[in-house]
Amino acid sequence: MVNPKISVITPVYNGAEFIRETIESVLNVTTPIQFEYIVVNDGSTDSTLQILSEYSEQIRILSFENQGESASVNEGLFAAKGEYILVVSADDPILDGSLFEESARILDLNPKTIAVYPDWQVINETGEIKRKIIVDEFSLEALVGENKTLPGPGAVFRRESALAIGGRKSKWKYVGDYDFWLRLSAVGSFQRIPKNLAQWREHSTSTSVSHKNTQMANERIQVIEDYLEDSELPERIQKMALSNAYYLAARLAYFDKRINGRELFFKALKKGGRFPSLGHPIIIIYLISWPLSSYVSKLLPRSLAEKTLRP
Repeated sequence: MVNPKISVITPVYNGAEFIRETIESVLNVTTPIQFEYIVVNDGSTDSTLQILSEYSEQIRILSFENQGESASVNEGLFAAKGEYILVVSADDPILDGSLFEESARILDLNPKTIAVYPDWQVINETGEIKRKIIVDEFSLEALVGENKTLPGPGAVFRRESALAIGGRKSKWKYVGDYDFWLRLSAVGSFQRIPKNLAQWREHSTSTSVSHKNTQMANERIQVIEDYLEDSELPERIQKMALSNAYYLAARLAYFDKRINGRELFFKALKKGGRFPSLGHPIIIIYLISWPLSSYVSKLLPRSLAEKTLRP
């Protein structure tokens, strides 16, 4: 077989609940694009490896001691043979081959474009569609200034460019993907695909759902501060980025009472010299009134608060 155009990489740790569905979704893709599928087992202790072994003749299986998602993605990146890379989470089945064809077409035609990303939908545990996400067009103001991880599910990027920046950084537990896109944006441009071509599964054990804590808050600030150290971006965007980073960290006070939401909010004001551009009136009142508001919030339905606080 000639080298594939796209390498699909799935890092998985104890993903027995959904990994079979995800593997099947990739293997059942109908597309003229040549692709390979690499699944990186990150030291799973459940039945994940047993499930993977059932597909050993159809996928490439890499197994390592547990080292974290970013390191696992890098292992797949180093082993990949494809020109382009698509990272598919273990619990996020892909939709169809349209993603492969649209991504390859754009990247083939535009050498200066190093990553493409589509709109996507949120599904629940059973695969039911909960909502659809229309992603912003690419701009440094949105990616950096507004702290938005524009490339989400279905993002495809050039392997060569990813290797040039060293792949993902293992130091990050919660913002590894965002840090990767920040650093990759310095190499070339990104392009949005205005079509719903991917999906993300929201469930109780998702990292972004179940781990809203102090470490996540600290990483949201640190990743921006680290990036801006060597940045030559306009001062306006740098101030916006810092302001929004502190504000987004402050919002997590609702989920972890150890986070001083009031202190972080006022730091956001100081860093930006104005209210954070992502500021929401209800959340601002909550943060200014902290910690009293943390007790009042217990009277509110959690579902309402989470909807308001959703990024």
